[in-house]
Amino acid sequence: MRDPGRRLGLVSAALLSMAVLAPAPVPTKGRKSPPRPAATPAPRAPQNSCSSCLERGVVLDPIRFAKGFEPDVKASYEAARKYPDTLDRLHCFCECKESAREHHKTLLTCFTNEHAAGCGICQHEALLAARLKDQGASDADVELTVESVHKLDNHAPTFGRGL
Repeated sequence: MRDPGRRLGLVSAALLSMAVLAPAPVPTKGRKSPPRPAATPAPRAPQNSCSSCLERGVVLDPIRFAKGFEPDVKASYEAARKYPDTLDRLHCFCECKESAREHHKTLLTCFTNEHAAGCGICQHEALLAARLKDQGASDADVELTVESVHKLDNHAPTFGRGL
């Protein structure tokens, strides 16, 4: 068996020799240190174009749903991009806001991720809202129409900002 004290002595000697052999610091008197790169601000998360919306996330690019999806998927994401303020006023009647997993703010939230790509209710609400807006309907009229088509029994009426 080896002597643990001797082993510790060898380790100490090795560390001491490394310190002795290390190069001495170069004096910097009269020399300027190299400039430090400027700190770049942390990137901001992209936000949608609606300054008053509850949902600030960006609607996914509709082009990503051009192939391999039903045509309504791409069209509904285009509607969300075109009318974010209107969709932000609508409750999503697939009940993703009430879901313990989803916690969506408004119908617009469904289009900031791939949720709406797999949900016919989200798609139908967005397409109906866009069709009504294209025909000149007010946000209040859109809200009432979408709600009358999709509202479930015992669901409280929603007025403004998807409440």
